[in-house]
Amino acid sequence: MVDLLGSAGLLNKALDLIESMEMEPNAVIWGALLGACKIYGNWEIGKVAAEKLFALGPHRSSNYMLLINMYAETNRWSEVTNMRSVMKDNRVQKRAPGCSWIEMDRVVPEFASSDASHPSFEIKFWVIGLDGQLKLAWHITDMSLVH
Repeated sequence: MVDLLGSAGLLNKALDLIESMEMEPNAVIWGALLGACKIYGNWEIGKVAAEKLFALGPHRSSNYMLLINMYAETNRWSEVTNMRSVMKDNRVQKRAPGCSWIEMDRVVPEFASSDASHPSFEIKFWVIGLDGQLKLAWHITDMSLVH
């Protein structure tokens, strides 16, 4: 229900529901609320959800990353830096970096966002070329508009 209310943008109602629960809300519930806050840019409720998540799972990187991404999307770089410092101080590491697959000549190589040693440099140049083609095709100069 919290996820449903959050998806509809009814963040205050979702928070009210959580606070009225007879059972203790778990990380899934608070995570659903924080995810919705990220989508709708609600910092006030998002901070409440994040604090609850940190109390429930202080070493779960996903809790930190959701908040960091929320800060980064709104150019709140000092908060990004602060959260990364908190992660470092608490010895929290991002366990599963993002992965991508790109099909080239019927071959689908997989590479992680943090993998600087991938043997196929061709992928990097192919992606750069694709980015350039997209910009030309759509006449987009500000790629921050593309999601």
